[in-house]
Parts: sequence; C-alpha cells; structure tokens
Amino acid sequence: MKTKLLLLSVILLLSACSPIIKTQTAKTMHIYGGGVIQKPVVADLDVDENKVKGTATASGESVEAVKQQAIVSALKKANADVLVEPTFETEIKNGQITATVTGFPATYTNFRPIKEGDLELLKAGVIHRAEVYEPEQQKKKRGAGVFFGILLGISAVVGILAAVL
Repeated sequence: MKTKLLLLSVILLLSACSPIIKTQTAKTMHIYGGGVIQKPVVADLDVDENKVKGTATASGESVEAVKQQAIVSALKKANADVLVEPTFETEIKNGQITATVTGFPATYTNFRPIKEGDLELLKAGVIHRAEVYEPEQQKKKRGAGVFFGILLGISAVVGILAAVL
C-alpha cells in the first residue's frame, strides 16, 4: 500500500509540474524553389518624379531594421509599392538609432505574363527582381516559472524517497 501511495504521489507531482506547450503550425511555400512551378509575371513600374522622405527611430534593433522601418514610413506617406533609388542618413545617439530615407515612390501597374520581348530585357539586365526584407525571428524566452516548477517537483520526489527509504 505504501509503495502504491508513493508511486501515485510521484506521478501526480511530476504531471503537475510539467509545462503545457501549445504549438500552432501553418503550411507555407515560397514561389521560388522546388515544388512550385510559377509562370513569370512582369509588371510596369510607375515612378513618381517627386521624392518622398521617411524617418524611423528605435533602440535595441539593428541599423538595417531601422532603415527598413524608414522605408515603410516613406511608402505609407506616398501610398506606393516600392522605393526607387533610396538614400539613407543614419544617426546613433545614446543607443537610439534614427534613419531617414529619401527616394522616388513607385507603384506596380499592368501585370501580365512574360512575353518573348520581355526575355531580351531580362537578359540585358533591364528587368529586376524586387528585393524583399525579412526581419529575423526573435527567440522566445522561457519564463523562470518552468524552471522553478521542475526544481520543486524534483525536490518533492527526493523528499518522498528520503522519507520512504
């Protein structure tokens, strides 16, 4: 009876201290790479002659990330899709980064399947693929509660075993 009670206590303590981990998944696939065959699409770029300016300020981030935030600010002001020939000014003071970007806002128009005549422009380097900035995923930190829960569970098991033996 004593052994069954000890075993039941250990199982209850260990199950009570185990963390509950939820995971969510989603299937994604990039159109460049194996598994997807995508017919190339060409679009015209309508570039505005008036420059637009965007600014972003942050601390604890990389200079590149703050520059990208400045581009987003400029694109929102101009209601544009892409910034052509961006130029940057960056300033770092007391750990705070300020980036200002200036460039020509542009929007994509006239989406169409690629044609034979477009291939010559592609070979000549006139047609470009847009660059996409993807920020690094920040690692999630586990809380101290999981550590202390495991520590408490171990100490309880050791205490029970010491009392029994």
